[in-house]
Amino acid sequence: MIDKHGRKIDHLRISVTQRCNLKCEYCHHEGELNPGKEVSEHEIKRIVKTLARFGIKKVKITGGEPLIRKDILQIVRNISSIKDIEEISMTTNGFLLEKLAAKLKIAGLTRVNIGCDSLTSVLPKNIEKVRNAIRAAKKVGLNPIKINMVVLKEINDKEIEKMISFAKENQVILQLIELINIDTDFYKKHYFPLDNIEKKFEKKASAVITRKMHARKQYFMDNIIIEVVKPYKEDFCKNCTKIRVTSDGKIKPCLMINNNLTIFKNKSSIKKALETRCVYADD
Repeated sequence: MIDKHGRKIDHLRISVTQRCNLKCEYCHHEGELNPGKEVSEHEIKRIVKTLARFGIKKVKITGGEPLIRKDILQIVRNISSIKDIEEISMTTNGFLLEKLAAKLKIAGLTRVNIGCDSLTSVLPKNIEKVRNAIRAAKKVGLNPIKINMVVLKEINDKEIEKMISFAKENQVILQLIELINIDTDFYKKHYFPLDNIEKKFEKKASAVITRKMHARKQYFMDNIIIEVVKPYKEDFCKNCTKIRVTSDGKIKPCLMINNNLTIFKNKSSIKKALETRCVYADD
């Protein structure tokens, strides 16, 4: 699949639920405003199978919290059974990962991103549960493991060095993420630009790699990899190779656009979605 901006679309990000066991103020809910009934495991398989025919190779399962779904193992199995899918990853808060990691690996999950924004109680993440989730994921071979830290001014911006140490201690990749503007007041108060942090990384890093996806930079420093995600930089959208599916089964070409959702019905609905893909959120 090549969209009208010349981007090769080979990644699918599919939200399987908007339910979650946490209430993080900054959550963007995968851009969903008024989700309907959750798509069934059978429908998820049909959607992914159809998109695979159009060139989708990698699938990321998101939420809400994906592990809340009682049928999450079957969802992973179904996707894993599709011939052309090369990788299945998942974003999770880690609370339920310890007991499900082995079963998820057997079902076909490849790797995980675990949300962890603070090592203190300032944010609603239990660090012991995150540690246990990391151990369980490592034990069964879910690799690589990434820790997602949304950096928030006056909340956790002073914890970046601690989080680097935590990631190094646990031998995981640390992903520092700039806040996305879904709530103007919260964004104005807590947006923390990562430009100055990146400049420090550039001086310290033994190597810097620019990933194809979103032109993200990875900094290799003292036995740790730190990846920086800046949604508002020019290269971010230009190097996006994703298409999204909402928790109620709609094709969503871009996280920040809500006027071009397409109900997944058939081949033509996918083409329509690709024709309306955006380059920048304010286009």
